[in-house]
Amino acid sequence: MSTLGDSTYSRRPSMKIHLRSPILGLASLLSVTSESLATVVINNLPFGTQGFAESLSGPDGQDFFGDPFTDHEVAFSFTTGSVDATLTEIAFLASISGNGTSPIQLELSTGSAAPGGTNTIVFGSATPSGPTPVTQLLTVTAGSPAMLLASTQYWIRFTVPVGTDLYSIQNTNTPILSTGWSLGTTWRSEPGVPWEEISSVLSPRVRLTAVEAVPEPGTLLISSTGLLLLLRRKRR
Repeated sequence: MSTLGDSTYSRRPSMKIHLRSPILGLASLLSVTSESLATVVINNLPFGTQGFAESLSGPDGQDFFGDPFTDHEVAFSFTTGSVDATLTEIAFLASISGNGTSPIQLELSTGSAAPGGTNTIVFGSATPSGPTPVTQLLTVTAGSPAMLLASTQYWIRFTVPVGTDLYSIQNTNTPILSTGWSLGTTWRSEPGVPWEEISSVLSPRVRLTAVEAVPEPGTLLISSTGLLLLLRRKRR
């Protein structure tokens, strides 16, 4: 049986890492912690028991026959969980009618009624890869940090700034939510028509990824150092 001072014992690989590389161990722990922060907080992409597609077009929008079909907009709300967060990515399903070259822009704002409009920022935009496939998953990454307050309602507004393409935003009723988060229903608008809810049970087929607030760096450092000391004590 080896003793603490036995050279065979000191050559165990697992112990060698902790004793010779405490800084590396701490860096690895912090790296793993930071990588785990980005979380899908809302996922409504899978098709449910109900579905519906809502039209989206810009100032130059045209229908299937080339006739004007302008300024159709879509919006939905969501509510954050119990801690502040940073919204990093929004993915959504859209169907294409046309060449698929008109960008779809997403705006983020707060407010109690559709489509929000308070403290509006342009979250980002995405352009389909072309007319096929007809339905595409588009991903929009935040152009700058989109800070979200805890337990607050926000709105995402879909617009088409330029181009003739006509899109359809897909909706369904199977949201998967992180604790405390919620997803609102889809609303629509067109020239001369006020914003209206398309259904009391249908929400856009979207996926929201966010980084929720974590302890201060000093707290992480103390916790990580404590873990390393515990590992050393266990070896002794």
